[in-house]
Amino acid sequence: MDSESGSIILLRTKLHRPPVTHNHVHRSKLLERLDKSRHKSVNLISAPAGYGKSMLVSRWLEVCKIPGAWLSIDQDDNDLRRFLSYFIAAIQTIHPHAACKTQTLIDSTLLPPQDVLVTTLVNELDLIDTDFNIVLDDIHHIHDKIVHDFLNRVLRYPPRYMHLILVGRRDPLIAVATLRARGKLAELRMRDLRFSMDESIIFLQAATAHEIEPTTIAALAKKTEGWVTGLHLVALAMQGQKNPARKLLKLEGTTHYLVEYLINEVLDHQPVDIRDIFRTGTSHSR
Repeated sequence: MDSESGSIILLRTKLHRPPVTHNHVHRSKLLERLDKSRHKSVNLISAPAGYGKSMLVSRWLEVCKIPGAWLSIDQDDNDLRRFLSYFIAAIQTIHPHAACKTQTLIDSTLLPPQDVLVTTLVNELDLIDTDFNIVLDDIHHIHDKIVHDFLNRVLRYPPRYMHLILVGRRDPLIAVATLRARGKLAELRMRDLRFSMDESIIFLQAATAHEIEPTTIAALAKKTEGWVTGLHLVALAMQGQKNPARKLLKLEGTTHYLVEYLINEVLDHQPVDIRDIFRTGTSHSR
Protein backbone atom coordinates (compact mmCIF):
# COMPACT_ATOMS: atom_id res chain seq x y z
CA MET A 1 0.00 0.00 0.00
CA ASP A 2 1.24 3.52 -0.81
CA SER A 3 2.40 5.17 2.43
CA GLU A 4 0.92 8.57 1.48
CA SER A 5 -2.51 7.35 0.44
CA GLY A 6 -4.73 4.32 0.66
CA SER A 7 -3.86 3.02 -2.80
CA ILE A 8 -3.03 -0.66 -3.25
CA ILE A 9 -0.10 -2.02 -5.24
CA LEU A 10 -1.79 -4.56 -7.50
CA LEU A 11 -0.51 -7.92 -8.71
CA ARG A 12 -1.55 -7.73 -12.35
CA THR A 13 -1.39 -11.47 -12.93
CA LYS A 14 -4.50 -11.86 -10.75
CA LEU A 15 -6.35 -10.22 -13.64
CA HIS A 16 -5.30 -12.81 -16.23
CA ARG A 17 -7.80 -15.40 -17.41
CA PRO A 18 -6.29 -18.89 -17.01
CA PRO A 19 -5.40 -20.39 -20.39
CA VAL A 20 -7.54 -23.27 -21.61
CA THR A 21 -5.55 -26.51 -21.47
CA HIS A 22 -4.78 -28.52 -24.60
CA ASN A 23 -6.85 -31.49 -23.39
CA HIS A 24 -9.91 -29.45 -22.46
CA VAL A 25 -13.15 -31.17 -23.44
CA HIS A 26 -15.45 -28.77 -25.29
CA ARG A 27 -18.71 -28.72 -23.32
CA SER A 28 -21.13 -27.15 -25.74
CA LYS A 29 -24.26 -27.60 -23.58
CA LEU A 30 -22.73 -25.81 -20.61
CA LEU A 31 -21.38 -23.04 -22.84
CA GLU A 32 -24.87 -22.61 -24.26
CA ARG A 33 -26.30 -22.36 -20.74
CA LEU A 34 -23.79 -19.66 -19.88
CA ASP A 35 -24.69 -17.80 -23.07
CA LYS A 36 -28.40 -17.98 -22.33
CA SER A 37 -27.91 -16.67 -18.78
CA ARG A 38 -26.19 -13.46 -19.90
CA HIS A 39 -29.31 -11.42 -19.15
CA LYS A 40 -29.07 -12.42 -15.48
CA SER A 41 -27.21 -10.15 -13.06
CA VAL A 42 -25.34 -13.07 -11.47
CA ASN A 43 -24.20 -16.48 -12.60
CA LEU A 44 -23.15 -18.66 -9.67
CA ILE A 45 -20.91 -21.62 -10.47
CA SER A 46 -20.49 -23.57 -7.25
CA ALA A 47 -18.95 -27.03 -6.81
CA PRO A 48 -16.07 -28.71 -4.95
CA ALA A 49 -12.54 -28.54 -6.31
CA GLY A 50 -11.70 -30.54 -9.40
CA TYR A 51 -14.91 -30.11 -11.39
CA GLY A 52 -13.46 -27.81 -14.06
CA LYS A 53 -15.27 -24.63 -13.00
CA SER A 54 -12.54 -22.12 -13.82
CA MET A 55 -11.58 -23.84 -17.06
CA LEU A 56 -15.20 -23.89 -18.22
CA VAL A 57 -15.66 -20.18 -17.56
CA SER A 58 -12.30 -19.34 -19.13
CA ARG A 59 -13.32 -21.23 -22.24
CA TRP A 60 -16.66 -19.41 -22.29
CA LEU A 61 -14.96 -15.99 -22.11
CA GLU A 62 -12.71 -17.14 -24.93
CA VAL A 63 -15.66 -17.69 -27.27
CA CYS A 64 -18.16 -15.22 -25.81
CA LYS A 65 -19.17 -12.35 -28.07
CA ILE A 66 -19.12 -9.77 -25.27
CA PRO A 67 -15.98 -8.62 -23.40
CA GLY A 68 -15.04 -10.24 -20.11
CA ALA A 69 -12.79 -9.34 -17.18
CA TRP A 70 -11.19 -11.78 -14.74
CA LEU A 71 -10.16 -11.54 -11.10
CA SER A 72 -8.61 -14.44 -9.18
CA ILE A 73 -9.52 -14.04 -5.51
CA ASP A 74 -7.27 -15.08 -2.63
CA GLN A 75 -7.29 -14.81 1.17
CA ASP A 76 -5.64 -11.38 1.10
CA ASP A 77 -8.71 -9.91 -0.59
CA ASN A 78 -10.72 -9.97 2.66
CA ASP A 79 -10.37 -6.22 2.91
CA LEU A 80 -12.84 -3.88 1.24
CA ARG A 81 -10.26 -1.39 -0.05
CA ARG A 82 -8.11 -4.14 -1.54
CA PHE A 83 -11.08 -6.05 -2.96
CA LEU A 84 -12.50 -2.95 -4.65
CA SER A 85 -9.11 -1.93 -6.02
CA TYR A 86 -8.82 -5.30 -7.75
CA PHE A 87 -12.47 -5.30 -8.81
CA ILE A 88 -12.11 -1.94 -10.54
CA ALA A 89 -8.73 -2.90 -12.04
CA ALA A 90 -10.36 -6.00 -13.55
CA ILE A 91 -13.16 -3.97 -15.13
CA GLN A 92 -10.62 -1.46 -16.43
CA THR A 93 -8.94 -4.22 -18.44
CA ILE A 94 -11.97 -4.01 -20.77
CA HIS A 95 -13.21 -0.47 -19.97
CA PRO A 96 -10.07 1.53 -19.16
CA HIS A 97 -11.85 4.68 -17.97
CA ALA A 98 -14.51 3.00 -15.82
CA ALA A 99 -15.08 3.84 -12.13
CA CYS A 100 -12.42 6.57 -11.89
CA LYS A 101 -14.35 8.48 -9.21
CA THR A 102 -14.73 5.33 -7.15
CA GLN A 103 -11.02 4.62 -7.49
CA THR A 104 -10.25 8.10 -6.17
CA LEU A 105 -12.45 7.43 -3.13
CA ILE A 106 -10.72 4.11 -2.54
CA ASP A 107 -7.29 5.72 -2.77
CA SER A 108 -8.09 8.31 -0.11
CA THR A 109 -6.44 7.89 3.28
CA LEU A 110 -9.79 7.31 4.99
CA LEU A 111 -12.23 5.03 3.21
CA PRO A 112 -15.65 6.73 2.75
CA PRO A 113 -18.84 5.16 4.17
CA GLN A 114 -19.99 2.05 2.33
CA ASP A 115 -23.18 3.65 0.99
CA VAL A 116 -21.10 6.36 -0.71
CA LEU A 117 -18.83 3.74 -2.29
CA VAL A 118 -21.75 1.59 -3.45
CA THR A 119 -23.69 4.49 -4.96
CA THR A 120 -20.65 5.92 -6.72
CA LEU A 121 -19.53 2.56 -8.12
CA VAL A 122 -22.99 1.48 -9.34
CA ASN A 123 -23.62 4.88 -10.94
CA GLU A 124 -20.28 4.77 -12.74
CA LEU A 125 -20.68 1.19 -13.94
CA ASP A 126 -24.20 2.02 -15.11
CA LEU A 127 -22.65 4.50 -17.54
CA ILE A 128 -21.20 1.55 -19.46
CA ASP A 129 -23.76 1.05 -22.22
CA THR A 130 -22.67 -2.34 -23.56
CA ASP A 131 -22.83 -5.80 -22.01
CA PHE A 132 -19.76 -6.99 -20.13
CA ASN A 133 -18.82 -9.96 -17.96
CA ILE A 134 -16.69 -9.89 -14.84
CA VAL A 135 -15.55 -13.17 -13.28
CA LEU A 136 -14.64 -13.44 -9.59
CA ASP A 137 -12.84 -16.77 -9.43
CA ASP A 138 -12.36 -18.61 -6.11
CA ILE A 139 -14.96 -16.40 -4.44
CA HIS A 140 -15.03 -18.90 -1.55
CA HIS A 141 -11.86 -17.21 -0.25
CA ILE A 142 -13.95 -14.19 0.73
CA HIS A 143 -15.27 -14.56 4.27
CA ASP A 144 -15.20 -10.91 5.37
CA LYS A 145 -18.74 -9.72 6.12
CA ILE A 146 -18.02 -6.18 4.95
CA VAL A 147 -17.02 -7.38 1.47
CA HIS A 148 -20.10 -9.62 1.24
CA ASP A 149 -22.32 -6.75 2.40
CA PHE A 150 -20.84 -4.55 -0.30
CA LEU A 151 -21.57 -7.14 -3.01
CA ASN A 152 -25.11 -7.57 -1.71
CA ARG A 153 -25.72 -3.82 -1.87
CA VAL A 154 -24.34 -3.59 -5.41
CA LEU A 155 -26.57 -6.48 -6.48
CA ARG A 156 -29.68 -4.93 -4.94
CA TYR A 157 -29.80 -2.47 -7.87
CA PRO A 158 -27.09 -3.78 -10.22
CA PRO A 159 -25.73 -1.92 -13.26
CA ARG A 160 -27.81 -2.69 -16.34
CA TYR A 161 -25.10 -4.24 -18.48
CA MET A 162 -22.89 -5.91 -15.88
CA HIS A 163 -23.00 -9.70 -15.68
CA LEU A 164 -21.20 -11.00 -12.58
CA ILE A 165 -19.91 -14.58 -12.63
CA LEU A 166 -19.06 -15.95 -9.18
CA VAL A 167 -16.96 -19.14 -9.24
CA GLY A 168 -16.17 -21.04 -6.05
CA ARG A 169 -16.15 -24.24 -4.03
CA ARG A 170 -19.15 -23.15 -1.97
CA ASP A 171 -21.80 -20.45 -2.14
CA PRO A 172 -20.65 -16.96 -1.15
CA LEU A 173 -22.51 -15.19 1.64
CA ILE A 174 -24.67 -13.15 -0.68
CA ALA A 175 -28.45 -13.17 -0.95
CA VAL A 176 -28.62 -16.20 -3.25
CA ALA A 177 -32.24 -17.03 -2.44
CA THR A 178 -33.35 -13.43 -2.98
CA LEU A 179 -31.54 -13.18 -6.30
CA ARG A 180 -33.04 -16.49 -7.38
CA ALA A 181 -36.55 -15.37 -6.41
CA ARG A 182 -36.13 -12.10 -8.33
CA GLY A 183 -35.03 -13.96 -11.45
CA LYS A 184 -31.58 -12.37 -11.36
CA LEU A 185 -29.59 -15.56 -10.72
CA ALA A 186 -28.43 -18.41 -12.94
CA GLU A 187 -26.66 -21.42 -11.43
CA LEU A 188 -24.35 -24.28 -12.35
CA ARG A 189 -23.64 -26.82 -9.64
CA MET A 190 -21.81 -30.11 -9.18
CA ARG A 191 -24.54 -32.15 -10.83
CA ASP A 192 -24.29 -29.89 -13.89
CA LEU A 193 -20.49 -29.91 -14.00
CA ARG A 194 -20.02 -33.68 -13.78
CA PHE A 195 -18.70 -35.09 -17.03
CA SER A 196 -21.27 -37.20 -18.81
CA MET A 197 -20.29 -40.75 -19.72
CA ASP A 198 -19.58 -39.66 -23.30
CA GLU A 199 -17.44 -36.71 -22.14
CA SER A 200 -15.51 -38.94 -19.73
CA ILE A 201 -14.81 -41.48 -22.47
CA ILE A 202 -13.66 -38.74 -24.87
CA PHE A 203 -11.33 -37.33 -22.23
CA LEU A 204 -9.78 -40.68 -21.29
CA GLN A 205 -9.32 -41.73 -24.91
CA ALA A 206 -7.53 -38.45 -25.65
CA ALA A 207 -5.47 -38.42 -22.44
CA THR A 208 -4.09 -41.97 -22.62
CA ALA A 209 -1.61 -43.32 -25.12
CA HIS A 210 -2.85 -46.90 -24.68
CA GLU A 211 -5.20 -48.83 -26.87
CA ILE A 212 -7.93 -49.64 -24.39
CA GLU A 213 -11.19 -51.42 -25.03
CA PRO A 214 -14.19 -49.04 -25.14
CA THR A 215 -15.93 -51.10 -22.45
CA THR A 216 -12.91 -50.66 -20.14
CA ILE A 217 -12.83 -46.91 -20.76
CA ALA A 218 -16.54 -46.76 -20.00
CA ALA A 219 -16.06 -48.68 -16.74
CA LEU A 220 -13.29 -46.32 -15.62
CA ALA A 221 -15.41 -43.31 -16.56
CA LYS A 222 -18.22 -44.70 -14.42
CA LYS A 223 -15.92 -45.10 -11.42
CA THR A 224 -14.85 -41.46 -11.51
CA GLU A 225 -18.52 -40.36 -11.46
CA GLY A 226 -17.81 -37.45 -13.78
CA TRP A 227 -15.16 -35.91 -11.51
CA VAL A 228 -12.69 -34.14 -13.79
CA THR A 229 -9.69 -34.35 -11.46
CA GLY A 230 -10.38 -38.07 -11.02
CA LEU A 231 -10.20 -38.50 -14.78
CA HIS A 232 -6.86 -36.69 -14.86
CA LEU A 233 -5.53 -39.01 -12.17
CA VAL A 234 -6.77 -42.08 -14.00
CA ALA A 235 -4.89 -40.90 -17.08
CA LEU A 236 -1.73 -40.49 -14.96
CA ALA A 237 -2.23 -43.97 -13.52
CA MET A 238 -2.21 -45.47 -16.99
CA GLN A 239 1.19 -44.07 -17.90
CA GLY A 240 3.94 -46.68 -18.08
CA GLN A 241 1.72 -49.57 -17.02
CA LYS A 242 1.44 -52.88 -18.88
CA ASN A 243 -2.16 -53.39 -17.86
CA PRO A 244 -3.09 -49.87 -16.76
CA ALA A 245 -6.79 -50.40 -16.16
CA ARG A 246 -6.64 -53.74 -14.29
CA LYS A 247 -6.06 -52.47 -10.74
CA LEU A 248 -8.43 -49.57 -11.20
CA LEU A 249 -11.25 -51.82 -12.32
CA LYS A 250 -10.72 -54.21 -9.40
CA LEU A 251 -11.30 -51.45 -6.85
CA GLU A 252 -14.57 -51.81 -4.96
CA GLY A 253 -16.96 -48.88 -4.89
CA THR A 254 -16.56 -45.68 -6.86
CA THR A 255 -14.93 -42.29 -6.38
CA HIS A 256 -13.82 -42.51 -2.73
CA TYR A 257 -11.94 -45.79 -3.20
CA LEU A 258 -10.50 -44.66 -6.51
CA VAL A 259 -9.17 -41.48 -4.92
CA GLU A 260 -7.45 -43.39 -2.10
CA TYR A 261 -5.74 -45.69 -4.58
CA LEU A 262 -4.68 -42.89 -6.91
CA ILE A 263 -3.21 -40.84 -4.05
CA ASN A 264 -1.23 -43.74 -2.61
CA GLU A 265 -0.13 -45.52 -5.78
CA VAL A 266 0.01 -42.81 -8.42
CA LEU A 267 0.14 -39.28 -7.07
CA ASP A 268 3.03 -39.91 -4.65
CA HIS A 269 5.25 -40.81 -7.61
CA GLN A 270 4.56 -37.59 -9.52
CA PRO A 271 6.65 -34.37 -9.43
CA VAL A 272 5.99 -32.05 -6.49
CA ASP A 273 4.13 -29.43 -8.53
CA ILE A 274 1.70 -32.02 -9.90
CA ARG A 275 1.18 -33.55 -6.42
CA ASP A 276 0.34 -30.14 -4.96
CA ILE A 277 -2.23 -29.36 -7.65
CA PHE A 278 -4.06 -32.66 -7.33
CA ARG A 279 -3.92 -32.87 -3.52
CA THR A 280 -5.73 -29.54 -3.38
CA GLY A 281 -8.46 -30.96 -5.59
CA THR A 282 -8.85 -34.30 -3.84
CA SER A 283 -9.00 -32.81 -0.35
CA HIS A 284 -12.11 -30.85 -1.27
CA SER A 285 -13.84 -33.30 -3.57
CA ARG A 286 -14.53 -36.33 -1.46
